Amino acid sequence: MRVRWSPLQSGAREEKVLSYVEAALEAIEEKKRGGRLPEGLIRTVVEGYTAGEIPDYQMSALLMAIFIRGMDYGETLALTRAMAESGERYSFPECVDKHSTGGIGDKISLTSLPVVAACGAPVAKLSGRGLGYTGGTVDKLEAIPGFTCALDRERFERQVREIGLAIVEAGELAPADRAIYALRDATGTVDSLPLIGSSIVSKKAATGAGHLLYDVKCGSGAFMHTLEEARGLADLLVRLSTSLGIRAAALITEMDQPLGSAIGNSLEVREALRFLRGERVAGDLDALAREIAVRLLQLKGVEEPERQVEEAISSGAAYEKFREFVRAQSGDDRALEHLEVSDEITEVCAPAGGYLRRAEAIKLGRAALALGAGREKKGDEVDPAVGLEVCAKVGDRVEAGQTLALIYGARNLRRAAELAEDAFEIAPEPVEPIPAILGSVWEAAGREGER
Repeated sequence: MRVRWSPLQSGAREEKVLSYVEAALEAIEEKKRGGRLPEGLIRTVVEGYTAGEIPDYQMSALLMAIFIRGMDYGETLALTRAMAESGERYSFPECVDKHSTGGIGDKISLTSLPVVAACGAPVAKLSGRGLGYTGGTVDKLEAIPGFTCALDRERFERQVREIGLAIVEAGELAPADRAIYALRDATGTVDSLPLIGSSIVSKKAATGAGHLLYDVKCGSGAFMHTLEEARGLADLLVRLSTSLGIRAAALITEMDQPLGSAIGNSLEVREALRFLRGERVAGDLDALAREIAVRLLQLKGVEEPERQVEEAISSGAAYEKFREFVRAQSGDDRALEHLEVSDEITEVCAPAGGYLRRAEAIKLGRAALALGAGREKKGDEVDPAVGLEVCAKVGDRVEAGQTLALIYGARNLRRAAELAEDAFEIAPEPVEPIPAILGSVWEAAGREGER
């Protein structure tokens, strides 16, 4: 029997629960044979699981069937829409937003978004905390004394109107995705393209920004290790977003080495501030932060975006917008120049001269995690003062004894130092630098590009 959910009277809870269980069983049977799940059935299962009426073992079976058999685009869109509509939603059709798939040293929200806001494009962003070696924007911002991402809806919406930039914690948006993701993590079904795409886009659709840029990381320190995998995800994210009425595009960016120099919360905020003040930062961070700001303004339809980005930085407007944003969210902007950083510093030096062939992002991220810059599991305390500064990039000429990285902090220092030392490889012959941007998907404007 095919079950399609419809609202029931208050006295029919048992019948409704039964329909949820029957829907789950039907979905499992259909998908394990490679069949297609209709939208009504997907919506019923999502609602039933979110309500706690479909047990974990049934949803686990369905997720594994999806993992093995896949989902077509129509199914993936239906799942995305059902999860986006499972809780409260915001509406910011005039706002821009960006989403990164996660990496090491990724401070693009701290750099690009104040620039965009200073150019007159309002930003409404919901962010999360870090888990494992990938940092979270909320943790980085909370390294600023007094700063809070816990804004209620009214304050969030008012700040977007008045300041043009607000970043808050994701909270209760897309509760279906939160419940399903926790189960995916426990059942080995995370790395399924339809499940990844629907998870990301459901949260962004619930946020409600009308213009959205995805930063899909690719490399050893990213979830997508190959350019082919990253392009597949980028294509799906843009297509799903466009189908849900969001003007979207994506960049594919490299994550074989950390982005910029800093890894760790206070250190990353310090590096972001240098960029916003127009000071010298690592070339990959400078190039990517400017490019993402330009692309967001292009999505918004702003004329001469490159000129506007340059003026926002060189005039100091981007830095002042960040300070205004910090004050609006209860942070002490006077403390920005004196953020707490550990005074226990250890150097990692080059064992020989040559050219830097490798600065492996995942090992440097794990070194920062060992120091306490990230979380092994949810609920762990993060130390904002610890982390690493990477002092050389792939392709750089280095001398024997030259500093390759600085380690800030003493917790698990031996383990952190071993990971950091093992992350670097020196070659005798010249090595080509790694480009920051590997490709793009620009479906919203009807064009695609790769370089």
